[in-house]
Amino acid sequence: MDTPAERGNHPTKWIESTGGPFVIVPAAHAADWQGIEGEDYDEACLVEDYLGRVEFGPAERKVPGIVVADEPLPATYLPDLQCLLQWSCAPSEQALIDGARSSFEGIDDWHRGPVLDVHDQLIMFDATAPGHSLEQGETLPVSLPAGSYRFHTADFEVGGDVAGRLHAIRPLDPHHA
Repeated sequence: MDTPAERGNHPTKWIESTGGPFVIVPAAHAADWQGIEGEDYDEACLVEDYLGRVEFGPAERKVPGIVVADEPLPATYLPDLQCLLQWSCAPSEQALIDGARSSFEGIDDWHRGPVLDVHDQLIMFDATAPGHSLEQGETLPVSLPAGSYRFHTADFEVGGDVAGRLHAIRPLDPHHA
């Protein structure tokens, strides 16, 4: 089985956690994430749903972020679908990505998640990591235009050998927020 760690020099970037949740934060504030060096990781672990919202940083200027909880599955970002893809099982990376793309439009049971206002570049990384010590290989860029977004989650399966989790990031209509 081709896993993200074994895929070699493939253009899709994957990240993995050490067993806990991921966090998505504004790149400009990533250094404020304390991970296991403070209380941020503990706060992230309190999220019991697929996704949750957390605030971090100094008390006078808390910054919101999104926790990708539940299972610590390897993850990538698919900009064409504007969603995060987590790997449950697949014989190859391409089979998983193809399965996600072919399943995406047919999913009608999305679990509604938190809202995040985006002003600049977001990055996703293992919530255990202190932001000040992150290296580029440990982060996944999540590029979105500025605006307000709601996160939604759904699982998909194609045949018996491809399964994953999608976290769609949808812009909110400012007139119907």
